Amino acid sequence: MVVEGSSSTVWGTVQGVQRGATVSFGEATTSSHALKKKAAKTTTTALGSGFRHKVFARISGQLGRVSLGRGASLSIGAGIGFGSNDGGLQFDLQEFVDSGKPSAFSAEAPMKVLILYKTTGGGHKASAQALKDAFELNYGRNLEVTMLDVLPLCAPPFNKSDMYYDFMVKHPFLWRGAFAWSSTKWGERVGFAWYKVGLVDNLKKLFLQTSPDLVVSVHPLLQVPSLAALKALRVQQHEPRRIPFATVVTDYTTCHATWFDKGVDKCFVPTVETREFGERRGLTSSQLVMHGLPIRPAFSMLSSNKSRLRQRLGIKRGLNTVLIVGGGDGMGPVEETCVALDNRFEGGEGQIIVICGRNKKLVKSLQKRKWSSNVVVLGFVSNMHEWMSASDCIITKAGPGTIAESLACGLPIMLNNFIPCQEAGNIPWVIDNGVGDYSNEPDEVASTVLAWFRGGLRKMRKKALGLGRPEATFQIVDDLVALIKDTKWEPFKSGIMAKDLSSKFAVTS
Repeated sequence: MVVEGSSSTVWGTVQGVQRGATVSFGEATTSSHALKKKAAKTTTTALGSGFRHKVFARISGQLGRVSLGRGASLSIGAGIGFGSNDGGLQFDLQEFVDSGKPSAFSAEAPMKVLILYKTTGGGHKASAQALKDAFELNYGRNLEVTMLDVLPLCAPPFNKSDMYYDFMVKHPFLWRGAFAWSSTKWGERVGFAWYKVGLVDNLKKLFLQTSPDLVVSVHPLLQVPSLAALKALRVQQHEPRRIPFATVVTDYTTCHATWFDKGVDKCFVPTVETREFGERRGLTSSQLVMHGLPIRPAFSMLSSNKSRLRQRLGIKRGLNTVLIVGGGDGMGPVEETCVALDNRFEGGEGQIIVICGRNKKLVKSLQKRKWSSNVVVLGFVSNMHEWMSASDCIITKAGPGTIAESLACGLPIMLNNFIPCQEAGNIPWVIDNGVGDYSNEPDEVASTVLAWFRGGLRKMRKKALGLGRPEATFQIVDDLVALIKDTKWEPFKSGIMAKDLSSKFAVTS
């Protein structure tokens, strides 16, 4: 009789019994005459003899309380089976060998990582991409990493939340109200009750189809629905196998409460401030890990020769260089600030690099102007790490990603704008740590930056380098891989496999 079910450690659906070599677990001997040479060779290669004997020994212990009568059969996984043939247990790998499909035990089977984000602002996607790049650099083919924008999985009106977010950010009183209300316990419960409609079911289907070994969130609104979907999936499948879930917080100081959920396996935070927030939300010290903000791996491989880098980028080598960044959409008083700096630079003492992002209108406006200084106007660039490394200081809004990247490059930071609530706390953090200042007045911004060039820039640069964490992305990725490996053996460590095999796989003769 064939038994159907599933197991966490040996993946796949329960198949029919494949007749092959007889295995006697009691004496730990194998009758290998029934194994084909190809199967025997593949068994040794894919599983490894030591690993194979450990697994068989564990499963034999779990099956010790299960009575297998004559003619009974139990098959687990794709072509790996245990059965009874004249009272003996059977084991056959023929289908496993010939199927050509990767096995959970094979070195050829990559671990699957699913990174979830939402396109509300550009920072979340940038963090997801940084993690993906670091996974691929460190682990290559051993990992299959997928980034997914969850926005299309949301039910109306939340599937248009990117448009609502952009509108509210441009009208700060609306965003402050929404942020404050959703941060309260009542607002959080009511908001998620509505937000989860449809999304949890869609996420559950997604997890079922993709079968990830790890799910990572880089957005504050994805903890609750993702954990609910994972729980529902596990209950539905009656599996001891658990998919681990981790949060990577991408806000620097001021955070929304929904970043922190006690149900996560790990929560990676960039600063002491965010770690303390997580502790107040009830997360334990074993859940909270502080490495830094995930930034692109290129920032850990920066050129040390600034003069040569400037020459390669086509800018003047011996001038004080100010980089102005307006964010992906060219936010902030970029043009006014550029004009104020140009008016104050004397005798060609400085040059200005302006990166406008996707703001084509700003690019055209700046290019039409006549400048007394050397002004380089750029749109969206993919080599931001090189432009930062070639500069002496940066003028930007208080986005956490840009701050983290600037620190990795040792750039003093002049902040000139911020998004209310989540970026507001970044301003005092930068000032208190002695790595920058803030003003939204272009003339004051220009005066402050010129004062840095006259004295104090070197000291600020040293402090910035001390706070930079270019290696944080790789540390986070290493911890996430360790989490996958630890979770895979949970059923064996906790004894769940014993209960699973003896109670769920009812074997009858």
